Amino acid sequence: MSSNSTSSIADQPPSRRQASAPDGAALERQLARWIAEGDEAALAELLDLVGPTLYAVAFKITSNEQHATAAVEESLVELWEQRAWLTRLPALSPWIVERSRAWAIALRNGVSPSAPAPVRDRSGDVPLSRRLLRCPQPIRVARGMAALDQLGSPECQALVLALRAGRPVAEIATELGTSVDQVAPLLRDGLHNARHTLEQTLRREAL
Repeated sequence: MSSNSTSSIADQPPSRRQASAPDGAALERQLARWIAEGDEAALAELLDLVGPTLYAVAFKITSNEQHATAAVEESLVELWEQRAWLTRLPALSPWIVERSRAWAIALRNGVSPSAPAPVRDRSGDVPLSRRLLRCPQPIRVARGMAALDQLGSPECQALVLALRAGRPVAEIATELGTSVDQVAPLLRDGLHNARHTLEQTLRREAL
């Protein structure tokens, strides 16, 4: 190996995975976050981590080196294409192993593989309501208030009047100086945005 090649390798930044070196599912979640951000190096590190397993699964099905390699490559391509949703997976391995298996069967049989189930539908996330109710009451109240604080003033006021004070629609409209017809859209938008804020908070804390 030439001195230039040695120098080039030495100048390369160290792998973030090797630097932090978590284990198991924690490592996969970490790689998922980086891949979701568009980090191709993290995808290569994922291949280093699970590639041998994927290849073994595919080769057992196909008994063909080229087909096994292609199955691994295609499953990684699908993972990359759905990377925006990866942080919702508790672990990458089950999804990508299943896709390698599907590609191997398809290549063996000379047919198109079944379409992958969207990553977002395979997240295994506990529904928001259950996660929120698991929190101690002070934390639950604080999260709810923080979500309300993120809303625009009319949406926040409408929700507070409806949920806390139990005001009817006509009184909410009078209090806000708006028409009765505008109360429902304000409540709907407020609930939607509050839910989005809560989901982001709980997802960040789960990672």
